[in-house]
Amino acid sequence: MAGFEGPIRMTIVVKIGGQAQETAIQRKNVARQIAALRRAGHRVVVIHGGGKALTETLGRLGITTEFHQGLRVTDAATRDVAVMVLAGIVNKQWVAEIQHHGQPALGICGGDARLVAAKKIRASTKTGAKDLGFVGRPHSVNTGVLEMALEAGWVPVVASVALNGTREYYNINADDLAAAIASALKADRLFYLTDSGGVWDSQKQLLATVRKSEIPALIRRGVVRDGMIPKLRSCARTLKQGVAEIDILSPALPNALLNALKRGSAAGTRVVNK
Repeated sequence: MAGFEGPIRMTIVVKIGGQAQETAIQRKNVARQIAALRRAGHRVVVIHGGGKALTETLGRLGITTEFHQGLRVTDAATRDVAVMVLAGIVNKQWVAEIQHHGQPALGICGGDARLVAAKKIRASTKTGAKDLGFVGRPHSVNTGVLEMALEAGWVPVVASVALNGTREYYNINADDLAAAIASALKADRLFYLTDSGGVWDSQKQLLATVRKSEIPALIRRGVVRDGMIPKLRSCARTLKQGVAEIDILSPALPNALLNALKRGSAAGTRVVNK
């Protein structure tokens, strides 16, 4: 790609969220950049959820959606629809879009080739623990299928469902899945594409850089709030596990991923291991 300069053979994990999942223009923009990164020599793995599409499909089927502490309560019927929508429709949309830009892609989910083993989670409440149903977190990652695809020159596209030890699929938070896979691959960069476009302080100012060592104080002083708190805590854990840098970016920017590889060019927030 003309004008693109970046280090060769980096391992990059891209977690796609927000409007990039729903808007055709943003999906095309993100897929174009992913293809460009792979052609430039980088090893790229894509992780996605698809919460809005799942909620809409559940609604059409007459299945009520319930959330608890930001996690979707997932009974057996909801789980089955999640597998259908995330590992089926949404996953294949991303494969089609990336391949439209000339880059072979392999659509899989966390359950394929034992990529991710899921462990059931429970949410705490004031009266005890709440059973969320088929909701899990990554317990272990086997990167074999990813390495096979990367060495073949493909882009693995991973949907956020995975198997537990009893042949049951579990719904996995896509941020957690991206962090686990990036850690297992010892990725050079982890990109979170999210509508927030970065970390904003209490004065609505974008923080260009956040150091891992600063995160506890930012949370304690209320500089960052709400949903950014668990994301930054996840970033801190991921950096400890060998990922070099994390960028939180808006998918609406035309070249957010490509520019983030250029020092000083990122428009979002860079979280660094210092």
